[in-house]
Amino acid sequence: MELRHLRYFVAVAEQGGFTRAATLLHLSQPALSRQIRDLERELCVQLLIRGPVGVLPTPAGEVFYERARHVLAAVDEAGRAARRAAEGQRTLRVGVWLPLPGGLHISLLTAFGHAHPEVHLRWREIGFAEYEQPLLDAEVDVALMWLPVDPERLLAVPLASEPRGLAVPRGHALWDAESVPLSDALTLPLAPVHQVSTRMCSYWQMWAERDGEPPLAPGEPSATVTELLLAIRLNGVVCPGPLYTYQVQLPEGLRVLPLTGVTDAECGVVRRRDDRRELPRLFCDFVVAILRHPPLPGVMPGRQGA
Repeated sequence: MELRHLRYFVAVAEQGGFTRAATLLHLSQPALSRQIRDLERELCVQLLIRGPVGVLPTPAGEVFYERARHVLAAVDEAGRAARRAAEGQRTLRVGVWLPLPGGLHISLLTAFGHAHPEVHLRWREIGFAEYEQPLLDAEVDVALMWLPVDPERLLAVPLASEPRGLAVPRGHALWDAESVPLSDALTLPLAPVHQVSTRMCSYWQMWAERDGEPPLAPGEPSATVTELLLAIRLNGVVCPGPLYTYQVQLPEGLRVLPLTGVTDAECGVVRRRDDRRELPRLFCDFVVAILRHPPLPGVMPGRQGA
């Protein structure tokens, strides 16, 4: 039995017929049929049967399909891991959740690039709805992002802090306020978001301060910062976020008020705990070390992690 037999069988089972599977696999139908017969002969069991709606797995075929699918997934992941390992020797993929305080990512990536010209830096923006997932899925090797993150699977070191604020729309009762105490903010409905981890929602929406209860969040959930800001304006709701960086992309009709009585937000450098490669660790150690010295040009002062 070879891997191709598994791929051929899975394709027929998923496509529900030999013709569609053969087209997908770029094989002739007779050739594909022979391969499936060879597989059944080797296993001494019938895997597929023709039914009124096409070709279906037999009970034995259903069991074999599940096992074969997991084997193929493991083989594909092994290939991806090998390619990542080979690429990781010369390329570092950095995820950046924007905006960060004072263009932190620009200063740090530039400094690392100058210090390690042999490393090819590739970076991509992480949307807030993606949160930590690109890192967990190994789509990026390290990330500069807002905290908190999964403490069991990810290792995070804070780099800078920023006060939290509350975005409010024009016409809201708080529009003319100088600041908003936490106790008042907890009574207000918030803009809803979706496809975001419970960890992030609970932190930014302050579930702990609400005794573990999520806030009232009317309207359609938002998946991007632009959608979120539009929801604040259209629905007359508020939304907490980093005070100064929130103002970077604030449209007309919205303002951000300081939120008092709550701890500052932190951004940090993050990598996977099970990633034993030297390059991601080198990057994390580098950015932590460089921020122990006077701030880089353009980096907003704040609490710097050790």
